[in-house]
Amino acid sequence: MKKKYFKFFGLFALTALFLVGCDDDVLVENPSNFLTPDALLVDRKGAETYLIGAYDAVQPIVSSGGQRQGVGGLDGWAIHWGTVGADEVVLPPWAGDRKLIYQHQLTPSVNTIRNIWENLYVSLNRVNSVVDRISAMDEEAIDAEDRNKFVAEAKVLRTMINFSLVSAWENVPLLKNETTNLDELELPQSSPEEVYAFMIEDLRSAAENLPAEQGGGRVTKGFAQALLGKIYLQMTGFPLNQTDKFADAEMILREVMNSGVYDLVENYPDVFALNNEQNNEMVFSIGMDGPGKGEGGLLSTFYGPNGSVNNGGGWGTCFINHTFADTYEEEDIRFLNNIARHNANDWTPEEGLNNPAARTVGKNVWRGWKWHAEKPNQYPNDTPFDNPYIRYADVLLMYAEALNGQGKLDQASIDLTVNRLRSRARLADSAVPPMIVGSQNEMKEEILSERRKELCLEGWRRNDLIRAGDYKERISGFTQGGPNAGDPGPEFQDFEIRWPIPNSELEINPNLVQNPGY
Repeated sequence: MKKKYFKFFGLFALTALFLVGCDDDVLVENPSNFLTPDALLVDRKGAETYLIGAYDAVQPIVSSGGQRQGVGGLDGWAIHWGTVGADEVVLPPWAGDRKLIYQHQLTPSVNTIRNIWENLYVSLNRVNSVVDRISAMDEEAIDAEDRNKFVAEAKVLRTMINFSLVSAWENVPLLKNETTNLDELELPQSSPEEVYAFMIEDLRSAAENLPAEQGGGRVTKGFAQALLGKIYLQMTGFPLNQTDKFADAEMILREVMNSGVYDLVENYPDVFALNNEQNNEMVFSIGMDGPGKGEGGLLSTFYGPNGSVNNGGGWGTCFINHTFADTYEEEDIRFLNNIARHNANDWTPEEGLNNPAARTVGKNVWRGWKWHAEKPNQYPNDTPFDNPYIRYADVLLMYAEALNGQGKLDQASIDLTVNRLRSRARLADSAVPPMIVGSQNEMKEEILSERRKELCLEGWRRNDLIRAGDYKERISGFTQGGPNAGDPGPEFQDFEIRWPIPNSELEINPNLVQNPGY
């Protein structure tokens, strides 16, 4: 009972007390004091402040930096599930739990997996509190239009968390409302079909009450629709294999493309610039701020500002997989922007991108370098870069995949989607050849490859491989030398396509059943 009470207190305390005293950036909380929900939810201003807590709650999807309060602040789902557990990077023998994720040597007692589960459920309860409590406000306190918009934003944020949970564990408790009672903690697991149905319901209802605009960091109609398209596509693969969802994805993604709200940024590196975070290519990004503000991120520490292996941060524990690097052509701007062949402590970002003399680092220790920062900086594990969640480039590639899944992808559609990205990436006329219509399977493989080159290190690769049915094949054959813990393929067993439910959760909830094989 002690352990159960302790975990419940952590779940409840973060929803009962919300931070106030926020600055002008809706995604950045600078706490000055605490208020209970009843004291806060008396007017529109209080409701919006409460909603800001829901934006803060989705940060563990990618990670939060070293000053984040709560357990496992450095353990982000997108890093560990989406990238470390796929085929974009390799991990060295000294990488701790990350090595276990990379090598597929997980057990139900691995701390990082437990921390990610706990952080996501704490976050889910916070967002549920926003949905439930703002929904209950009457029109004397808040105008119905504002109330519906705030609730819609929170429902989309809730879907982001549920999507992370069902992707990684598949069989998860579906927490639909705020939990404030110990007796409500022992929920049974829901089937993936039930979780996906709930997410679709949330997104459909939310889209009706959201504005059609870029959003500047706020949830909008276009993001709700784009996330719905991503969910429909994921449903076409394992474990649901509902191929009829290709048509649903096509329809909703076409609406995003026809909205006129989003477009590609002309220069690929500018998409990720710190002074250009809310550009028109960002359908939605998760807000971060740092260093030293308790709102910094880890994703861009792993794949951005830090330098040599001896300079701390994630750079010492993550290297680029040769098979990934080899997919790029030399004069693909994405190759220059996304992979560091230089020491980022010794060269400016401009020199790293443009000066061949800087590229002196051996291939075995190339690192991710998608987010660039001037040196010196104090960013280790506490970077200020917002983390992309869905970009317009992703929308274009998803649309191409949805058409191809139905056998409808023609050259005109390829030129509208994949070839727009290749055109932007091309530094010379002979580089990055255009995609040409081919067989359905050939085009499936080409789109999957394009997603890795364009969206690498943004946390979607493992979902992509699982959906494509290629996961086991693609995580095999990592034979490069240097600081690599070895080829993950021989360790992989089919049941490891999902993560184990933490033992600590099985102990406090008798209704949970461990995923088969663990």
